[in-house]
Amino acid sequence: MRSFVDLHTHSNASDGRSTPTEVIALADRIGLAAVALTDHDTTAGLAEARTAAESFGDLNFVPGIELSAMFSSGSLHILGLGIDEKAPELSALTRNLIEARNQRNPKIIARLRELGMDVEFSDVLAVMSDSPTSTGDRVVGRMHIAEALRRKGYVHSTAEAFKRYLGDTGSAFVDKERLAPREVIEPIHRAGGLAILAHPVHLDYGNSAQLTLMIRRLVDAGIDGLEVVHPDHSPLQSRTCLQLARRLGLVATGGSDYHGQAKPHVRLGRPRLPLNLLGDKLKQRLLG
Repeated sequence: MRSFVDLHTHSNASDGRSTPTEVIALADRIGLAAVALTDHDTTAGLAEARTAAESFGDLNFVPGIELSAMFSSGSLHILGLGIDEKAPELSALTRNLIEARNQRNPKIIARLRELGMDVEFSDVLAVMSDSPTSTGDRVVGRMHIAEALRRKGYVHSTAEAFKRYLGDTGSAFVDKERLAPREVIEPIHRAGGLAILAHPVHLDYGNSAQLTLMIRRLVDAGIDGLEVVHPDHSPLQSRTCLQLARRLGLVATGGSDYHGQAKPHVRLGRPRLPLNLLGDKLKQRLLG
């Protein structure tokens, strides 16, 4: 019996290395009950993933997206689960976010060149062209730039590229326009989806009381749930998030944040998220 789910994965429609079809096939192979595709700022991979999932009768597919928002502390990402990717407001939002990325990427390349690295945008596109999926509708992001740096020998890994150059404190970091949480949550709701705070541990908080205050602010903005299971969460942090979700009446979800070979240490379906942790209401909403 299929008893586990993964509600946070990425394909090469954004910064993953597996095609949407490959993500779905792997989810079926490891026996997941459900899998969500949640690419950054784009729904371009959902149609392919949905078609692939239809060939596996016991695997439920959840259409999703991952969006960034401004917050007073740390990195704030919001998952939209169970969305209608054709909803007009969400479609308009993703177009604007992709355009913001397209404006940022050349600035990052320019800063890297100022730091003495012989890297061109064509090197980034070469990373993307390795995949059989068309690059036309795909999101170009920092992970692709990181891989280009690795291939050119400037770093040993994409993780090193983020730590030294591309992360929030990196020497080539260029921020992109970020929206307020409500500006992200409302289009998700209008697309019929649930808005889930991804990896709460990435928020910059000192203790559980501070985390609770932050989550309460997001509840006021309309957040529906917390990602309580994530590879970056310790068991204690997962328990804390689960208790907080239950106390505040939020749904509890989780996932691997799978990116394929872009994050080779992350495995699809790990850490394990039991289907029964979702609760009957959430299972009915997402899985029917």
